[in-house]
Amino acid sequence: MQDVIANQTPAPATEAPAAPSMSALGTLLGVFTNPRRTFEALAVRPRILAPIVAVLICQLLFGIVIARTDIIKNDALAKLEQRGAPQEQIDATERVLESPARYLFTLLGAPVVVFILLFSAGLLYFVANLMMGARLRYTHYLSIAAYGGVIAMVDQLAQLLLAVQRGTFHVHLGVGAFLGDELTAPLRMLDAATDPLLLWSTAIEALGVAVMARKRFGFGVLAVAPWFVARTLLAAFGR
Repeated sequence: MQDVIANQTPAPATEAPAAPSMSALGTLLGVFTNPRRTFEALAVRPRILAPIVAVLICQLLFGIVIARTDIIKNDALAKLEQRGAPQEQIDATERVLESPARYLFTLLGAPVVVFILLFSAGLLYFVANLMMGARLRYTHYLSIAAYGGVIAMVDQLAQLLLAVQRGTFHVHLGVGAFLGDELTAPLRMLDAATDPLLLWSTAIEALGVAVMARKRFGFGVLAVAPWFVARTLLAAFGR
């Protein structure tokens, strides 16, 4: 009788298997090929160093390419001439931007990138955790922001290729490509907001928040919305 009762007793429910761990290189590739699975693995062990190093290396390489061109000089001199700066100031600026000192600008990008990642992670933490009830650590959001930054490198590479071709950073990947070169501030914002590569990196971050917080994708979209607005403003007025 005891054996019959034991056989009729339902077996305890098994826990859902944990996501398999991924190597650092695997996550850097996986965020492109299978982002959901990648973030499932990162939810258990959020990686920070690997994506940040990858972003910094890309920034350094992009900076070296820019320093070997006249893009910075062209844009700087154009702004000075537009403001009606004296010729002495224009000549002095041109000499500096033609000297080896221009390579120093490639080093200034690193602290700026780190600050932006820290800020974006803090903003995600504030919105998703404090305002929307998620329960993730700051390291999760920093990992999400860093891997979003890896995707954003594709956007920067596309802008760099166009900038090298045109000799100016005033390039447009959104609807601004159909509106001419001289755009007003609202149109620059619209251009940045419709940049498909910027939208891609934002969608990856939204997916990361949703997967790590075990919420729907719409939750992640709402969480990253303020940061998307901030990125749009930076892209629109930082050129």
